[in-house]
Amino acid sequence: MKREIGIILTFFIVLMSFAVYAQDKDSHEARMEKYRAEKVSFLTTKLDLTPAEAEKFWPIYNQMDRERWEAQKCRRDLENKVSEAEESLSDNEIIKLTREFSGSMQKEGTLMTSYNEKLLKVLPPKKVLKLYKAENEFRMSMIRKYRDNKDDKGEK
Repeated sequence: MKREIGIILTFFIVLMSFAVYAQDKDSHEARMEKYRAEKVSFLTTKLDLTPAEAEKFWPIYNQMDRERWEAQKCRRDLENKVSEAEESLSDNEIIKLTREFSGSMQKEGTLMTSYNEKLLKVLPPKKVLKLYKAENEFRMSMIRKYRDNKDDKGEK
């Protein structure tokens, strides 16, 4: 009888952990979707695109944003590897890791250079400059918002 209760309890705990994981994943997706919507709204307001410009701009920007996100994710993964790397690694392993890390940064730079040229083909140069400024403003506003929410909750 006790064994059956233990099995049922274990099953229940496993089931609940899957439910919590699914909720965390859903809430992360919901937060990301909200973030993207806020970003689109912010950029739309700041850039003051004409309908013709918007039609050409958004597909390029969305693709750039996806590719930049993936490149940054790879770089963050490599940053974690670098920070966790032990000096006891062989010189060849360290060289390989440092080359991967610097290569990831180069990939991001190449990506931005490529998309800068694409954007200059569909927007006036002043609006491309406005885009970069607006992205930075948005990033800073999100950092402030995060800090304010964290302070309101009493977290440190």
